[in-house]
Amino acid sequence: MVFISGILIYEKYIASDFSDKELIGNASVAAAQETLTGFALSVTFNVWSSRLNPYFYRFCTEPYPKEQRFEVWREEINAIFDVEIEKSASSNFNYDLSTGYIGSLLMGCGSWAGHREPVAYGVKRSAQMIRRDGLDHFYICLGITHSLSGYAARRQVTAEPSKIYVLDLARELDSEIVAGDTVILTIARDLLEPRIRSANLHGVVLHGPVSTLLGDHMLALRRQLPHLSPADMPYIEQATLAMVSAALAPSVQTLADAENEINQALLMRVRRYIDANLSAPQLSPLQICRDVGISRAHLYRLFARESGVAAYIQQRRLTKIRQILESPKGRKQRLSTLAFQYGFKSESHFSRSFRQAFGCSPSDARDRAAAQRAEPAAPRRGEHRPGSLRDVLDKLDK
Repeated sequence: MVFISGILIYEKYIASDFSDKELIGNASVAAAQETLTGFALSVTFNVWSSRLNPYFYRFCTEPYPKEQRFEVWREEINAIFDVEIEKSASSNFNYDLSTGYIGSLLMGCGSWAGHREPVAYGVKRSAQMIRRDGLDHFYICLGITHSLSGYAARRQVTAEPSKIYVLDLARELDSEIVAGDTVILTIARDLLEPRIRSANLHGVVLHGPVSTLLGDHMLALRRQLPHLSPADMPYIEQATLAMVSAALAPSVQTLADAENEINQALLMRVRRYIDANLSAPQLSPLQICRDVGISRAHLYRLFARESGVAAYIQQRRLTKIRQILESPKGRKQRLSTLAFQYGFKSESHFSRSFRQAFGCSPSDARDRAAAQRAEPAAPRRGEHRPGSLRDVLDKLDK
């Protein structure tokens, strides 16, 4: 069975006795198999008699020795996240987590249980993990006293306490978390409307009044989660999805409105990178993606009007070579040297490409520029030289 909560995914479901004497029997989770798409729910667990929610579960590191608590935590979450902590801080780690279902939604409520200040630890979600588990969910976290900073894929993210941030579990994560109280909703992508599920919300921090309302809604759910009955869940699930959609919609629209500006800025950045690396042998779409931080598909979309990235690189290289040939130092440049310096496979390949781009051979372009420099430029019609009659008349007017 898999649980996602806080930053937890449980692959095992272990019935636990937390010294409460009101435990009653075993509650079948067969019904839960139909409520959480994509997760295998196949075991039974103990339920508190005072609770109505049959899908409620609690996990706490408190019963374990101090030196083992973080390792126990790591074992629970390493199916989806790699976590690391400084050895000096691990003995201070202590966390309490409750999870429960609301229809097809999974909710987690985490509380810092340590006696000292909350500790920080690193959290990563690698491409290998993403391929392995195939999770396709949004992870919406209200950090009551918890914070996150780092990178969500290529986006830098800083979420202070009291903020709501969004993670896409189908994308990479490399961040640091300061443990604290949280409320988390994990929602399958296909439960949300198309414009939201297709948006790049990974690492987005929500702002504005609707975000505040969503936070209030999540806090209310936190209080009521243990007491929700199966009959309540369909209505609360729909209300929650509506609230989440309303809170995410402004971010989606903002991203859409800014897309053209973002793409133009990114295009200029890539162009500057290309111009700075025209003589680099490794200059290629793959190298640009690595150094600029952009996907290959996005790079190709940016240069769709330029006949492609490779064609643009070649054109810029040819333009640079023409500038060199037409400059005074161009007479000393060997064509073969320039060709190989700027990535052409042979001098003949370079000459053909140059003629196709500019309508003349490289040597013709060099000779023509040298001839123009040798001839004094005749004044254009309407122009005058210093000391002419016009200068004298201008001075008389003054």
